[in-house]
Amino acid sequence: MKDKKDLRSNTKSSKKLMLVAQIIAGITAVIFFVMLSRGIANAAISHKISNQYQDRDLSVLKAKTNNKSLAFIGRLMKSTSDVVITNDNRNEYKKIESLIQDRKNRSKEVTDLFNGRHDYQDDVSKQSLDDLDNVLLNEKNQDVYQKQKNKLDTVRIWFEQTSDAKRYINKMWDKFNSNKSSLSIKEMSMLNTYYRLIRNKKVKQDLRDPVEQMNSSAKQNKGESSKVRTAKAELEELKNSPLTEKYKPANVDIVSSLKFSSGASDALKDAGITDKKVLYYDKSKGRLAIMTNVDGNYVASDGYINVQSGQVPSGKYSIKAIIRNAGSSAAIVTDSSNSSFGKYIASADSDTLSSLNITNADNDTANYNSADPVFWFKNNSALSSSIYFGSGSTIGFIYSGGTSYSNGVQVNSSNLSQLQASLNSGILFFVK
Repeated sequence: MKDKKDLRSNTKSSKKLMLVAQIIAGITAVIFFVMLSRGIANAAISHKISNQYQDRDLSVLKAKTNNKSLAFIGRLMKSTSDVVITNDNRNEYKKIESLIQDRKNRSKEVTDLFNGRHDYQDDVSKQSLDDLDNVLLNEKNQDVYQKQKNKLDTVRIWFEQTSDAKRYINKMWDKFNSNKSSLSIKEMSMLNTYYRLIRNKKVKQDLRDPVEQMNSSAKQNKGESSKVRTAKAELEELKNSPLTEKYKPANVDIVSSLKFSSGASDALKDAGITDKKVLYYDKSKGRLAIMTNVDGNYVASDGYINVQSGQVPSGKYSIKAIIRNAGSSAAIVTDSSNSSFGKYIASADSDTLSSLNITNADNDTANYNSADPVFWFKNNSALSSSIYFGSGSTIGFIYSGGTSYSNGVQVNSSNLSQLQASLNSGILFFVK
């Protein structure tokens, strides 16, 4: 009997040991499963977070983050305890959320500058533009920064153009009211050019009535301009002069009274240039001028314009186009091997480009010197209002604002407007 009792006791002990062993094994399995899940989950999250960066060490986000992937991580973190998701990953997720939100905030600030597609808001000022310009520097992704910067620069150019236009129109309005007479043809041309450059609805509305009154007065006063009267006087003098006097033709373009620059005139003559009108750029003096040929000498008919920055090789170029408010599909062919190199296309679509044997035309290159096979104006807002010049192998621009580029001439916005009003395609551009 004793042996049987010992046997039963041993059996119960064995069962208890087996039960304990099973419990321990179960706990171990659970711990192993949790740790395995924890490791897999955190590795996956870390991988997905890393994929949002262009450079994680420098905290440079990709231009386009994966919103679906980030939304999944967010839901996972909300539904999972801290036991599974590490604090490091939670902190990394919060950091990336903050970076994305900051980017959205900057983008909204830029968008809020616009009042529709072609105007800026009334509360825009030079200070607000400068402040936002500094804020945009917090964006570390160069592509995103450049797009935001381009939009800001677009508004800055509009703001400067509008400010210049307001000053000029008010000046002409004061002159008009003080003299009680219509303005000259040139003044009216400049007046209407400036008015078209205004990119603020309120400013345009405020100036509409003065501009209409000055235009109306100019139409009613169709008398001869001072230039025509002076030219007629010269003709009368010629008629009454003795036959022995050397013939001197009447100068209809009354610019001979202006002092001509012997240096500029000599430089143009030495280059074999005889065109009636030439856009002249003296790099050594950093200035531009529209030169008019008067009796064999060149004079700066509208004076000289100071150049802010210029990087154009000496030589002869041609004004290809006067660019005003280039649209999102405006482009220039930059493929040097293409027979249409340098061609300006106001509205370039796939059919147009295909007819020119151009494929894979999409790019976001802001520097027209390196864009290939076309340069898109939408990539560089500073050139949406500019003067396009070129030669057989070169394209270049006269423009306001933006960045300094090779084959580029930077002037202020009012001087650019003056040049745009006075020039047209085909005029020779000579760089000394």
